[in-house]
Amino acid sequence: MARVLERQFKAEGIEVVTGARVENVEAGEGSVSFGYGEESEQVDYLVIAGGRGADVAALGLDAAGVGLDDDGKIPVDGSQRTAAGGIYAIGDLTPGPALAHKAQEEGIVAAEAIAGEEVRPIDRDGIPGATFTHPQVASVGLTEAEAKEAGHEVKAAKFKLGGVGAGSVYDDRDGMVKLVVDAEYGEVLGAHIVGNRACDMIAELVAVKELEGGYQELAARIIHPHPTISEAIPEAARAIDKWAIHA
Repeated sequence: MARVLERQFKAEGIEVVTGARVENVEAGEGSVSFGYGEESEQVDYLVIAGGRGADVAALGLDAAGVGLDDDGKIPVDGSQRTAAGGIYAIGDLTPGPALAHKAQEEGIVAAEAIAGEEVRPIDRDGIPGATFTHPQVASVGLTEAEAKEAGHEVKAAKFKLGGVGAGSVYDDRDGMVKLVVDAEYGEVLGAHIVGNRACDMIAELVAVKELEGGYQELAARIIHPHPTISEAIPEAARAIDKWAIHA
């Protein structure tokens, strides 16, 4: 899926450099210079879009009896409770991806616990990843390689968004949906999408995965409106058994 995004970036004139470690950055009058390895670049703007850690220095965690794990995060239980009585933690401070939608759901869990309500802990494997590039990238669950490494017998299939009518209507022909499913029972283990509306589309697959649904339901029982980009989801499910209608 990364190669799909890389191809689209290159088509838009964006140079993609992977495996590079930026070693120095210098801000000038109207530009920014930086170096990586034996290479150097000068650009108008430099955006740092990853690698941030949780800001805990000013929180007085030691005094409160709240410890950190080896990754600098606060360990919590299924109710978002820390090891210190009466103290809860959510969001980037806690293990898992630093995503706003994760923090929001953790806040709900913590509020329910504090109010004495029944708590349903967050399934961290069901947290969707969403990257708002153009095109967007979204995923949930395991990649094909991760599923195999975890001991699953898997089946997988891809379907290009250009195969459905809306792909042409909305100029989103080069995107793709990939499904990774359990070979015996059909349970959706992972889903990955590249496309202009990928971050909206992934919600359907999060629901199917969390409900332990199979690709068979996606392929034959869930009707999608036409013409929409979401029609690529059942087509990807059908492609697993090689009967995609618009392949």
